[in-house]
Amino acid sequence: MAIDGDVRFRDAAPDEWESVSALHVASWRSAYRGMLLDAYLDGAIAEERRALWRARLAGGTRPDQIVVVGEDGSGIVALACILAGQDRRWGSLIDNLHVRPDRKRGGIGRLALAEAARRLPPAYAGTPLHLTVLEANRAAQSAYENWGGALVERLEADLPDSQRLPVRRYAWATPAALTARLERRT
Repeated sequence: MAIDGDVRFRDAAPDEWESVSALHVASWRSAYRGMLLDAYLDGAIAEERRALWRARLAGGTRPDQIVVVGEDGSGIVALACILAGQDRRWGSLIDNLHVRPDRKRGGIGRLALAEAARRLPPAYAGTPLHLTVLEANRAAQSAYENWGGALVERLEADLPDSQRLPVRRYAWATPAALTARLERRT
């Protein structure tokens, strides 16, 4: 368990799917307003994210799934989820990185991601990691570039709000390459 001030990082528990989904919803509503459709952010997102996290956490632990939460006295404030070995070319997928909106810009997301990357099984130690980010999400792109992510691809993706939008794929050579950059930015 890594500690940063008042935030502790640990594996998410199966019964925390509701808290994790609430953080995911709050994060998307804050970060993606004006990018994803308002009707989706104000409506369907809540039940979709609940179903996703119920399946991921309450459905039992999967060896290819790392879900780390950061918590303080108020509850869960950060989330990082990596799906190990999801892509033959790009490696493990950083599928989620969320920080409670009122705790953003304090380094919690960086630390949550470092903690999740360290927890990847040894079989993935020499394989790459990647993520995709909306083209319009300049703040996230800046963070990934500062964290040593290489822009490797521009493509379009089908999003949960029924839009097809441009995204960028960022990649890191190995989990160690990512964590070295994340830990250096303290």
